Amino acid sequence: MVLSDKELNDPNREFFVREDAVIDVVDGMVFDLDNVRDRFKWEAIKHNPYIAPDYYAKDAEGNSLINGDTRPYGVRNLYNREVRKYGTAELYVVRPGVESNRRVSRKKLKHDAETYIYNDERGYDGRVLKARLLGHRMDGMADADVTDYLLQVAETDPDRIISLYTGGDTAVRLLFIEARDKHVILYKNKLYTYADNVVLGATDDAAILFLKDPKNANIYKLIKQDTYPELIKEEKN
Repeated sequence: MVLSDKELNDPNREFFVREDAVIDVVDGMVFDLDNVRDRFKWEAIKHNPYIAPDYYAKDAEGNSLINGDTRPYGVRNLYNREVRKYGTAELYVVRPGVESNRRVSRKKLKHDAETYIYNDERGYDGRVLKARLLGHRMDGMADADVTDYLLQVAETDPDRIISLYTGGDTAVRLLFIEARDKHVILYKNKLYTYADNVVLGATDDAAILFLKDPKNANIYKLIKQDTYPELIKEEKN
């Protein structure tokens, strides 16, 4: 190896790893980073594409380095079955304590998401609306079925459920959906409109952005009054 003066004077130079060194890495192998020899070996291999920095690590496209793309790959084999892309890594790093903390944090997230679902302030109606925001119309279905669906989402993606209940634009999205269902907001000539001449936008997202804009606060308030007249009566009482 060609070493610099600094490296030649390094007291740990005997542990340097040659560029062409062969290091066998197997499942369950332990690297003690307090041990100089282990630390240098780990530094030499830690960027190997076959080793994921942890089980949940993803590539630039959001695919798991271990499990690959869990969505359909868009190709079918001779048996007409969907082909999925496997991850590029074969091993992943487990850090004592770090993994435990991750599991505890994830369990807490799931618990928080489930609590939001069970304690939805609007009960069944609120849960149906949350399901609709997730792309599932469950109007008229049993509360147990709606709750079960939301709990399944909370199991795999608790952040998504928590965002539904705490996100800044959830209230606006819910208002838009209910105002549309109650024909307070109309869709005609490929535009969402309110009253006779207030154009909200051509798409759901455009209309929601319109309602979120502080400049349109008065329109938002009027739509809310027309959509939830019972709430206005309660406030007056």
